[in-house]
This record gives sequence, C-alpha cells and structure tokens, in this order.
Amino acid sequence: MRPFLVSLFFLGAISLAASAWFSNGTVSSAAPPPHDTPQKLVDAWLRFHENDLCQGVDAVFVFNKAGMEAWCQVEDERSYQKLQELMEPLRSSYRIELYVTRPPVEKKSAIDTAPPPSLWENYELRSYLGDPFARAKERRNGQDPIPEFDIPPPDEMLKQRLLIYAQQILEWNRKMRRYATDLPVLAAVALDPEISRALSLQAHAACMMHAQGLSKYIGKLAANLKEALPKSASRDSSRSEKYGNAGKDSGDSAEQIFVAAQNVADRVYRFIHPENYTVGLEELRQPGLLQALAGLDKMNQDFQKTLAKPVHEKAVGNR
Repeated sequence: MRPFLVSLFFLGAISLAASAWFSNGTVSSAAPPPHDTPQKLVDAWLRFHENDLCQGVDAVFVFNKAGMEAWCQVEDERSYQKLQELMEPLRSSYRIELYVTRPPVEKKSAIDTAPPPSLWENYELRSYLGDPFARAKERRNGQDPIPEFDIPPPDEMLKQRLLIYAQQILEWNRKMRRYATDLPVLAAVALDPEISRALSLQAHAACMMHAQGLSKYIGKLAANLKEALPKSASRDSSRSEKYGNAGKDSGDSAEQIFVAAQNVADRVYRFIHPENYTVGLEELRQPGLLQALAGLDKMNQDFQKTLAKPVHEKAVGNR
C-alpha cells in the first residue's frame, strides 16, 4: 500500500505543480525550452536525450530563468545516476531540482510466470517456437481435430519461451513508444531558426538518433509479430497504412509520427494483453497490425530524409 500512496502523491504533485508552472509562464517538455532558457540548461537537456538516458528515466522537464526542474520515473538506476552526474556541474549556477519516483516492486505469482493466455492460444506462434502439437494442428488445417489422448502435456520449456517472447515484445514496444514521445519536441528545437547553430545541430543529432531508434524497434516488432499472426496477414504486410503526411514539414511529421506510434504501441500491448481472453478479430482484419507498423516506419523514414535539409541550410547561413 505504501508504494501506491507514494505514487498517488507524486502524480498529484505533478498535476498541481504543472498548473502553477503554466500560470507562471514556464513550459513542460511537451513544448521546447523557451528562448530565454540559459544555453547550458538546454545543452544538458539535449545531452540527456543524446546519451539515451530518456530510455531509462521517463522525465518531464520544466525550464525557467532560475534553473530547471525534472519530474522523473526511474526505470534504470544507472541512467538516473548519469542524469545526476549530468546536472551536478550546473548546480553552482542554477537551481536544479530532480523529483523522483520509482515503480513499485511487485511480487510475482504463478500467474505472472505463465505466458499470457492470448499467446498460449496462438498456434501460429507456438508452431513457430517448435511446439509439435501446434505444428500437427497447423498441418491438419483445422480439420479432423486431434484426439485428446494424442495431446501431449504442457511443455514447460514452451511456456518459458512464450513468456520470454511476450516480455521482449513489450520491452521493444516500450522503447518504440519512448523514442516517439520525445521526437516532436526535439524536432521543434532542431528546426527552430532562432536558436544558436550549435544547439540546432545538437538537437538535430538527438532527433535523428531517436528517429533511428524508432526504426530499429519498429523493425524488431514487425519481424517478431509476423510469426504470431495468420499467414494471410503476413503476406499483406508490405502494404502500409497511409497517415496523410504528404506536404507536411518535419515538425508536423514528427507530431504525426508521435500520434501514430502511440496508437500502434497500444495495439501491440493489446495483442499481448487483450481486454478479452483472446485477441479480437478486429486486430486480424484490415488494416492489420503489421500494416500499421509498416506505415509508421514509412513515415519515420520520410521524416529522417527531410530532417537534415533545413538544419544544413541554417548551419550554412549561420557560419
């Protein structure tokens, strides 16, 4: 109960503090740092993203002329230690406040160590992982059901592989979502004509790194989810969903990628942990999950192609 109360207090504090910050003219990480933010603070914030610390610490930054505040949920202690080291040299000149919470450690039950029912009932995936019963069922193509006495007892190794599969998918999904979440604000700084060339190029590098990380985990998810979907869905995966980003500049494209990625990430999570016992039929109809991932990847690839040009032109002009 204690960790739960701490989390409620933390969330309540964020809500109250956020309303005060907005009323005082400061902004959160949903918007880029104000132009009057000291350059050293913007540099530290960008290095937080450049060093990939944002994958281990989910943070909301608030800037003002006096310094910086960050509300952090620590998921990786080493990343948080590096964040502290990054901020330490700034404390002599600015007010730096880090407010920290950590996810409560939950005791695992027998249910937590079993594969999700949605995957246990997924015979495409079980066949891919080497389950002989699932392969026999696949060969029969749903006809002439296998007699009960021919069904082998549950394979503990198979259960473990399914559990690892689920954990890996969810971890990749979390990383994909996190990269997409930070993309719009980094793009806004990278494309801002009023900031210095040095910060613009630094923001561009961080933004490009996030876009490339997003592509990496989109690819991992697509390759592994393909084995858990009906073969017809896999064959159609080359056709991507269209998100209507034609004619958009890089800033707008980053925002569209963020919105699309949240939608895809929610669908991936529901594929592993559906609201009902099994994955709904809507997930297997068009447009499918693989098509959604392909569409998101196409948007992200286009974004990477257009991201560099404005920064390069500004860098030349500011020499």
